Amino acid sequence: MGLIRQITKAAIQALLPGESFVTRGSGPGVSLTFDDGPHPEHTPRLLDALAEARIRATFFVVGERAQCHLELVRRIVDEGHELGNHTWSHSEPRQTSRRQFLDEITRTDDFIQGVTNQANSLVRPPKGELSLGKLYGLLSMQKTVVLWNRDTKDYRMKLAADIRAWCACYSPNAGDIVLMHDDRPFAVTAVEAFCIFTQFDHSSFRTVSELTGKQPTLV
Repeated sequence: MGLIRQITKAAIQALLPGESFVTRGSGPGVSLTFDDGPHPEHTPRLLDALAEARIRATFFVVGERAQCHLELVRRIVDEGHELGNHTWSHSEPRQTSRRQFLDEITRTDDFIQGVTNQANSLVRPPKGELSLGKLYGLLSMQKTVVLWNRDTKDYRMKLAADIRAWCACYSPNAGDIVLMHDDRPFAVTAVEAFCIFTQFDHSSFRTVSELTGKQPTLV
């Protein structure tokens, strides 16, 4: 992420209430977050790795992909992980109107609520990009925009060794929100690496809601 985007994010977070725009948590622990799934091959392997490590995470699902792999969405929930909204189609942000974006948020919310019986509040816009109009729309819907402060850039990686090197160099801090993608193969390698390197306290991993203190509402 470029310097200008970092400054912009910091400014927005400073101006908005803490529960509305989050780039890192306020409580102890680290949150692993996974975008763009579920994926029929990579997500099951990732869930296996998380179960082995006894780590609970947050999955920001793309609605149309989730609808196609409902059994994986149910497994994510059944195994104690959290769902967040990553729009319905993951369309290119700069080519998506405010109306289409908010309609996709609503459609994905309805899907998540149907699976979990909980009203979803967590939203992560594709690529972390938001116009002021889209941000205002989300705030009007009382959503929590969840970005990140640690980006593995696993979507650019070509080799498993790349993500292992990132994990080896990563020094966790309380409140970190780590970005990964479960439509790519390397998130599994990262979770396996977290179980090897001694700088990680495995009991400190939290869902985003636990890290921010914003719990879902039953419906």
